[in-house]
Amino acid sequence: MSDLERLQPILTAALDAIVVMDARGAVVDWNSRAETLFGWRRAEVLGQPLGALILPSGQHGDGLFSASGCPLVFDARRDLIAIRRDRGPVSIELSMTRWAENEGGELVLGFARDTAGRQGALSDVVANEARLRAAVDAVQGVLWTNNAKGQMEGEQPAWGALTGQTLAEYHGFGWTKAVHPDDIQPTLKAWLAAVAEKRAFEFEHRVRRHDGVWRDCRIRAVPLFEETGEIREWVGVHTDITEQKAAADKLRESEALFRTLADAAPAPIWMTEPSGEVEFVNAAFAELANVGRGELMGHAWIALIHPDDVAEILVRREAARKGPDPYTFEARFRRQPEGWRWMLVNAKPRIDASGAFLGYVGMAMDLTEIKTAQTHQQLLINELNHRVKNTLSSIQSIARQTLRSDDVAPRARDQFIERLMAMSAAHNVLTSESWSGAVIDDILREALRPFADDQDPERISINGPSLRVEPGAALALALAAHELGTNAAKYGALSSPGGRVSVEWSLEGDRHAIVTWRERGGPEVIAPTRRGFGARLLERGLVGDLGGKPELIFPPSGVEARLPVRIA
Repeated sequence: MSDLERLQPILTAALDAIVVMDARGAVVDWNSRAETLFGWRRAEVLGQPLGALILPSGQHGDGLFSASGCPLVFDARRDLIAIRRDRGPVSIELSMTRWAENEGGELVLGFARDTAGRQGALSDVVANEARLRAAVDAVQGVLWTNNAKGQMEGEQPAWGALTGQTLAEYHGFGWTKAVHPDDIQPTLKAWLAAVAEKRAFEFEHRVRRHDGVWRDCRIRAVPLFEETGEIREWVGVHTDITEQKAAADKLRESEALFRTLADAAPAPIWMTEPSGEVEFVNAAFAELANVGRGELMGHAWIALIHPDDVAEILVRREAARKGPDPYTFEARFRRQPEGWRWMLVNAKPRIDASGAFLGYVGMAMDLTEIKTAQTHQQLLINELNHRVKNTLSSIQSIARQTLRSDDVAPRARDQFIERLMAMSAAHNVLTSESWSGAVIDDILREALRPFADDQDPERISINGPSLRVEPGAALALALAAHELGTNAAKYGALSSPGGRVSVEWSLEGDRHAIVTWRERGGPEVIAPTRRGFGARLLERGLVGDLGGKPELIFPPSGVEARLPVRIA
């Protein structure tokens, strides 16, 4: 039996790719593993140089093959990137050894192993080690290890850097010498209990730093277990919380001061947690509800609000919490035994130094008396408005009755009544605004409504920014617009079918606006030789209320007017 025949069982059973070559590097045989690894069928590679098949063009595998393809390196392992039939790369470990002489000369065995999986595992190990190093670096504390009995052993560089202790000093339980004397026994008792029970350890104590300064530290340690369930070692971290504890102490002092001041305040004050539940109410809040403070914790305050007000308040509160933003509302709160009280509530978010939302702090002000006064005031205003309107109506009636005599011209009577109507229209606008002033646009539209053309609404255009005027200026502007509209209807642009009137205004300075009246498309205008009542009213009578002297201009194309108006 030839050497090649004796190799067949090995080629069949081998787990790695095996290539049989002659001394010139030509493939004599290879197994199914080689077919799978390199993608070439056995029949396709027989007689082909192995180096030419699996190595990139012009490369000889780090000296494994000569330029002519002969194997050069034996009994040594080399890692290299080979090329598959589909030209895709594959990581392999290749070794070659002489087998024996046969009739055709020396045989060489090549063993190829796919190392992609090994490389991946190695990469995972490297990545895990890198993550571990990053995690250790990211820990804002001192990392240490103890043996299964809870004793410190081996090099502990982080602990030594913190305390200044040497290995001999912190070995075993020597580390306790760096712990504050008052904390040693409580620490050891808790630590040994955790070790005995094989559970995580959490504790706080004071540690003397290498410079002799005592630092507050939080400790957390966890056990690492063997497959048998026994502890292999402990891994722990000391985190310095000195500044954190000092800040917490200051916060407690601040909150204590706040609670003292809040109890001295006459208005209800409260604080909530981030969840929205009330955690503190002052004495005034408890007095308002007429219950103990403990009964107002959590969401109990909702039961104090009038049922008709609850839904809107909760919606507003949830919308503000998304910010978190301040919010305010008015609602009726139940107070025993008086009944419902109107309260104005203002709440602002509490934010700590790191920007974290801590909840809300709120204050309520009793509006019941103010609401009652406002209601009474509105009743008086409504009654006054009603009486003024009745008075204007009475004056109109008296004017019609008195001015029917032949001594008064019908035109004068009609003008007088129309002017009263213009004042009444302005009065209606001011009444809707509680006499706080009126918008120029509203005053002009009401005053010019009698002159509007239902068939052609664009004959009178009114345009300008939203500006408010004082009550006196509003009445004067209404009379001025009425006079200009009357003149336009009788003699000017509104007396002709194609005539147009435009009224525009703009802000001039901080306290005044200029209203411009312009007529076009009417009869040719001739400047009057004398001033009638309307002109005298515009140029003299309304100066004080308007806030400036109106100006009348008579170009042939149409009457123009500039009315200065005082802004509210």
